[in-house]
Amino acid sequence: MSSLPFNNSPVYLRGNFQIDAISVLLKQHAELVCFLFIALFFISNALIENSDKERVLANPQKNDFFYIDYRAIDPTSDARFRYVPMKVLSADSNTLTFKVGNIAHTTPVSPSQHAKFDKALLLRNYYRVDNLVLNRNKINELVKSGAIYDARRPRNIYINGWMVLHLNELVKE
Repeated sequence: MSSLPFNNSPVYLRGNFQIDAISVLLKQHAELVCFLFIALFFISNALIENSDKERVLANPQKNDFFYIDYRAIDPTSDARFRYVPMKVLSADSNTLTFKVGNIAHTTPVSPSQHAKFDKALLLRNYYRVDNLVLNRNKINELVKSGAIYDARRPRNIYINGWMVLHLNELVKE
């Protein structure tokens, strides 16, 4: 006979009672669980993209892409089409030389949207003829003001799955 004052074994001695309660709770609130997983995915993706941006802005290299509100550099440019990509052609100790994109957007769009349909490789006029040379102080000022709203370093020849470089443009490490 058991020394406990009741006949059946208590709930806390049966084992796995906590797992059963959690599984029942998850089944009852499956939509909430799915929503939380989706929210977690988007938040983690945003954190990863932000860390990529910080890494590129801290140490720009050849073939990096900066996405900028071009009116911060040239106030006389068209106000409707102001958000352009800029590709780093060379990075010296104090200056960066850019090739400015010729295809602009009316709102700040993602790097994927700028490179969509591999425009950079298909269109002959994707970049402007003249290069833009900026010193690092001006770059830092543009980043602080929010004019440079994103930056990416291509993996191989791609940014987010879209081709942005020719194979002959790859930098050998």
